[in-house]
Amino acid sequence: MKIFILTISIFALTNSIFSQSDMEKDSVKYSTHTVQDYRIEKIEKTYEKSYQLEGYRIQIYSGTKSKPAKQARLQFSQKHKTVKAHETYQQPFFKVRVGDFKTKLEALKFQKEIIVQFPDCYIVKDEIEFEKG
Repeated sequence: MKIFILTISIFALTNSIFSQSDMEKDSVKYSTHTVQDYRIEKIEKTYEKSYQLEGYRIQIYSGTKSKPAKQARLQFSQKHKTVKAHETYQQPFFKVRVGDFKTKLEALKFQKEIIVQFPDCYIVKDEIEFEKG
């Protein structure tokens, strides 16, 4: 009788150990499958070509009127077609900043080119758009 109870106890213990390890294998098997939200893919596609980092721009206009800001941007864009001009509004000022420079030295070089056209321009630290190459 003792041998019978001992055998059943060992069988039950062994069975529970093996069934736990089978469950662990199954959980590992299913945990390798990742579920990704569609919004993550959308964000990845948005930033596939470019992303933002800290750099420098040259501010060519700052004022409380919208029309002169648009004129300054147009005047700049007509002469420098390859350089982006960014018009922003930070209450109460309309600002026009140009270029996306990684270093202050690059910004300084370009500032020397446009100082005749925009004598009050100056270099500012800003979030710039950086194209992946």
